[in-house]
Parts: sequence; C-alpha cells; structure tokens
Amino acid sequence: MSRTSRLTTIAQMLSGRRFSSQEELAGALGRAGIDVTQATLSRDLRSLGVAKRSGADGSNWYELPTPATEALDRGRQLLDLKIFVNETRVAQNLAVVKTPPGHASAVARAIDLTGFDALMGTVAGDDTVLCILGDASSARRFRKHLDVLSGRTGAGK
Repeated sequence: MSRTSRLTTIAQMLSGRRFSSQEELAGALGRAGIDVTQATLSRDLRSLGVAKRSGADGSNWYELPTPATEALDRGRQLLDLKIFVNETRVAQNLAVVKTPPGHASAVARAIDLTGFDALMGTVAGDDTVLCILGDASSARRFRKHLDVLSGRTGAGK
C-alpha cells in the first residue's frame, strides 16, 4: 500500500472515531489490512498534523487539524523540489539528492510527500538526501520522477 493511501485511511479513521493511543489506532489499521510499525504510524500522524487532545473528563484522543497540514505541505512540496534540488544520482537501489546547504530536510520532506510507491525512506543531512528504494530499477524511475517534479528533466544522468 502506498504512503498516500495509508495516510488517507488514517485520516478517514480519525474522522470517524476517537483513538486514545497509537496502539489502538495501529490495531484498527491492522484489522483493515494495513500493518504499520509504531515508528511509521508516529511519522504518519506527524505528517497529517494530528494532535492529541484532552477532554474535560481527562480522556485523551487523536484529532486531525483543520485544515490538515498535509494539504498545506503538498502546496509547498513542488516549490521546495523546484528551488532546492540541485542534482540527483543513482547507485543501485539508492538515490542521492544534492541540495544547497541547510535545505536537505525540507527536500526530504517534499520527497516523502511525493507518495512514490517504491520509496522506502529518506535520510537528510545538511545538503544531501539519501533515498532508499526497493531496487535499482525503482531508483532509476524515482530519479526520472523527481527530475520531472523538480523541473530538471534530464538532469543527473
């Protein structure tokens, strides 16, 4: 399942019911056929801008923001990719994205939001983003995809 589909499912679940813990939400996702680790679920909740709310009775639950920050992030995604992606190189199943100093984190976030199915994760330094893909073919497709999104068609070959 793609990250985008998983985020959509999480948002739908949070819209229809109150979950008091990540464990409870992970269980509901599991029953829906979506197995996630606690770390992935935590990142997904942060990505959606989900906050833990407290009721007057002392109860706690996860709540989506209004408007969802994921939608706001997507608007900024292309801008970050167009401005800050300098070069993309592929080595086996890895893609290395070069950025100006201090911008790798924003670019990694934008890359995460692309929803590229074969992208397993990103690691950001100061001016470099390491993107881990499922295999070498996926890495090459990812580079082409990123080149199009960043307006650098044909770059990094």
